[in-house]
Amino acid sequence: MGFCLLKEIIKKLIPQLFFIFILCLSSFLSFTKEAISSSADVENQRVVIVDAGHGGFDGGAVAMDGTSEKDINLKIAKKLKNNLLLNGIKVIMTRESDEAINDTGEHIHSKKVSDMQNRLLVMSENKDAVFVSIHLNKFTTSAASGAQIFYSDNFQKSAVLANSVRESIISLLQPENKRVIKKANSSTYLLYNAKTPAIIVECGFLSNKNDLINLKSDDFQSKIAFSISEGIINFFGSDK
Repeated sequence: MGFCLLKEIIKKLIPQLFFIFILCLSSFLSFTKEAISSSADVENQRVVIVDAGHGGFDGGAVAMDGTSEKDINLKIAKKLKNNLLLNGIKVIMTRESDEAINDTGEHIHSKKVSDMQNRLLVMSENKDAVFVSIHLNKFTTSAASGAQIFYSDNFQKSAVLANSVRESIISLLQPENKRVIKKANSSTYLLYNAKTPAIIVECGFLSNKNDLINLKSDDFQSKIAFSISEGIINFFGSDK
């Protein structure tokens, strides 16, 4: 009698158990599909946010002859953009003219804060991209020279990207350059708060006579932009 009763109960539960099984299977397949899709999007995405440092009211570093960092940054950034586009890489520019991207602020400090926040917002809105900011260095003595790359510690791939760009610059343009990549600290707002793999490329020293001559040269600007783009392209290749 007990066996028959148990058999009846199981018989009644079978449709419900089957429904639960189908529901679980459907959820599992959906989750797996989402995971694979998300992974594939990240892996295949080739997008670079090119950030020309400073601009507008913010001239950045200034050389002894009055050369402003912001202008050279923009020229190199535009050349970098064109090189990347030619290689099928999507580019998002934070600025393409001599202007800051702040939308608030009456004083220099508040304008600068707004400008930095808006650049960070571009990263937040494009989390599948990598962020490459173009800057120039300046030091208290004229001895320091050469390009150097700083990276965000928020993403492991930032260091990989920084190394790839460094190796490209050394092999193609500055074989004598011994500068190593450096992890950014809290004083570097964009890298410290980065929402994507991010680096800053300091393309040379305005305080060094030879670097300054090079940085003002259209030929050198083209060469450094090409070297950076090759490093980025190699990074995407190794990332796959």
